[in-house]
Amino acid sequence: MPPVSPIRDTGLPAAGEGHPALGFWARCIARIDDFANARGVPASRVVVVVPYAQMMEAGRRAWAIAHPSGFAPRFESSRNWATSMRPFLPGAGDLSMDMARDSLMAAALIDRVAPARADSALRALMVGRLVEAARQLAPLAAAVPPEQRLAWAEPLRDAMTLPMPSLNWEGMLATLALTWASTSAYATDVLWSVEALPGGQADLLVVLPGFQDDPLARALVNRWGEHALLLPLDDADDGVRDGCHLHACGDAEDEAQRAAACVIAEINQGHMPVALVANDRLLTRRISAMLHSAGVPVRDETGWKLSTTHAAAQLMSVLRAADARASMDDVLDMLKHARAWPEAQVQQLEQLARDAGVSRWKAALQHARLAAAIPEGVPAWIESLQSARPLTAWLGDLAFALKTSGLWPSFEADAAGQQVLQCLRLGDGAAMELAGVTQSIDGARRGGTRLTLSAFTAWVRDVLEGASFTPRSAGDAAVVVLPMAQLLGRVFAATVVPGCDEAHLTPSPEPPGEWTAAQRELLGLPSREALAAAAASAWKATVVLPQLHLLWRTQDRGEAVLPSAWVQALDAPLAEDPRDPRSLGAMPQRRPAPSAADVLPDALSASAYQDLRDCPYRFFALRQLRLVEAAELEAEPDQRDMGNWLHAVLRAFHEERGDARLGREADLARLNQLADDTAMAMGLNAGEGGAGFLPYQAVWPALRDGYLDWLHGFEAVEGRPGPRFVEAEAERMAAVGPWKLYGKLDRIDAQQSPEGPIPFVLDYKTESRARTHDRVKEPLEDTQLAFYAALLPDDNLRAAYLSITDKRGDTGKDTPTWLVEQPDVLMAREHLRTGLAHDMARMAAGEPMPALGEGRVCDFCAARGLCRKDFWSPA
Repeated sequence: MPPVSPIRDTGLPAAGEGHPALGFWARCIARIDDFANARGVPASRVVVVVPYAQMMEAGRRAWAIAHPSGFAPRFESSRNWATSMRPFLPGAGDLSMDMARDSLMAAALIDRVAPARADSALRALMVGRLVEAARQLAPLAAAVPPEQRLAWAEPLRDAMTLPMPSLNWEGMLATLALTWASTSAYATDVLWSVEALPGGQADLLVVLPGFQDDPLARALVNRWGEHALLLPLDDADDGVRDGCHLHACGDAEDEAQRAAACVIAEINQGHMPVALVANDRLLTRRISAMLHSAGVPVRDETGWKLSTTHAAAQLMSVLRAADARASMDDVLDMLKHARAWPEAQVQQLEQLARDAGVSRWKAALQHARLAAAIPEGVPAWIESLQSARPLTAWLGDLAFALKTSGLWPSFEADAAGQQVLQCLRLGDGAAMELAGVTQSIDGARRGGTRLTLSAFTAWVRDVLEGASFTPRSAGDAAVVVLPMAQLLGRVFAATVVPGCDEAHLTPSPEPPGEWTAAQRELLGLPSREALAAAAASAWKATVVLPQLHLLWRTQDRGEAVLPSAWVQALDAPLAEDPRDPRSLGAMPQRRPAPSAADVLPDALSASAYQDLRDCPYRFFALRQLRLVEAAELEAEPDQRDMGNWLHAVLRAFHEERGDARLGREADLARLNQLADDTAMAMGLNAGEGGAGFLPYQAVWPALRDGYLDWLHGFEAVEGRPGPRFVEAEAERMAAVGPWKLYGKLDRIDAQQSPEGPIPFVLDYKTESRARTHDRVKEPLEDTQLAFYAALLPDDNLRAAYLSITDKRGDTGKDTPTWLVEQPDVLMAREHLRTGLAHDMARMAAGEPMPALGEGRVCDFCAARGLCRKDFWSPA
């Protein structure tokens, strides 16, 4: 897709005359004038309550235009008006709209009425739902005078009792939410005091309603009586303006790009500021990122969850690393954020963990090489955050951990980080506020309640999820991100509304919360019909705005998506794509054939020479340039771990057993013990009870029994002594002309022969039996056994693959363990020596190393993205 166009400085003025908001304010100000003049009250004694804070400045500007001289009314939101009269400090049991306090109060209320046997996960869910329900009731409770709230709630509490026993939890939460909301004090309670009556700070009250009903504003109008005026909300004119542009986009990314292009196009035409409506928060974040990259200043008035910020991610990485079941990924993530430990040491630890395949932190502490590479002080630092303690102790210890790890300065230097510290009360002495809350709720006993790390982490997560972060903006922004309902009364030169699809812009919004329709009607919560009417009013006020762009996607994740029903009802043509098209010339990609005689490896392994035979370019990329993929730190063991584990078990078994013949029962018992010990040492069962390794442990009895059946038969053929174990994981080196070979042989036995003992090389294979048999069908194609044979100086030897699997083969050999010998290994060894010397000599002479791009090798080649096989030109 073409990129968005860069912003250009045109110097053109912002939009002005003819905007619907100007007419809205002109009508409102005329009515305010008439209301005040009829009662002989000066404008300075009038308070105008607007539905949201951002509308206050718009009202002041509109009044200044209509009345350039003289005093102006006070344009206030209800919360701002109350705060200017008296600062508010919530009590210990009040609904504070602060998740750090409210979650503690909700947990205490549930503790009082719910049985202690309730599941911890259920209790956590109940706490969240109780806070949500109480906050939905808060506007209704705040609209009742404080002295009348208990009487207001009493009949509602009785009427909300649910008759069905199956809805016991729902009924309990509804009752608790109503009780909590009705017994709380609110910041706006001062508006019910004597000083907020006519004749106090003001003589007249004018309320400008928003699209949704405000219970408090309506109640204040009734309280002020003839001294109050509720202005009706004018219905927007039907139809759309000529400047309405419809954009049907392909997918979410296409929609984001086109929306950003629409914004930039309007700015380049001098239409500023531009309103960007946040129907889809994820999409809006993507559009904002594109605008920032184009140099467009953006002010976001909606904000996003504090938990999604980088500072919150850093904090949660500390708590995840402290978990006793933490993975290496969790600890490494924390160490990379921290500054107290050297970066080079952290990188070394990560590389060792990847090489060793250790995915659990507990296993790393028991691993000799990894334990030595762990930065000093990290294990003790992690352990200090694992024991249970009271909440206030947790907050102090977490703050100390952030300081000792070097994370604290990054929090203080970041706006989101400062809010994280503030919300969690991690500053000096801030935790005492929560200590007072907990002690006031249930006395000193609750203040001393000890929280486990998981419980404290859940509390931190709830606090971060419940807080909203709004980034600061310096100066005037060219783009303002806001909800559709807050377009009311504000002048924007252009408006871009992405997310106008059936999912994000529905004419019938889902009512929030778990309330039934009957409960919503009883409590006075907005019904589905009321929410639909409010949404329709906001939409009607939007479609009459000038320079309006409506965007939607036609498919999302492969599923077809329709535009919103409101969009479908519009009679407007589709607009052209505002993005600048860009032409790209064809660049044929030829098959690479590099020459790199100066970077030949000093020595070759069997797998390296196999790469050369499979594809010379693969050898060039992986062996000469050494572009090796980093091993994954998988949380769960995979087939590779199973193979490494089996190799380690058999090595320990044979090195300990030697030539001893202790019988099947002794061998079986020792194999079982070694299997458990090796799995523990490798960290394969350090997780949740070893669940990740259970599939491999489940097949172990079949592997073990099959291996012992084969071993006892292999060691005594027809009553005569069989091969004798010599060495496991044997490292060998050899030379072919000037070229060195090296390798590690799984096992070497000594086979008796008329000429004396000869080496018998065994290589363990846990792959399918059919694939193992395919390896020996063509001796000259089998690199591995021929290469291993070339590492040994003996003139006579044997070599075979030992296939160990629990699955039945399709070759008639149905035993779990079967010896697949290469009978022509000596002939293959000679050909390999000759071919290897020839190949290496050609590369040393500068022979090109083309990418072959053939066969199964390409399907899983790590160098495929480098050779770019998928983009080769047919020519």
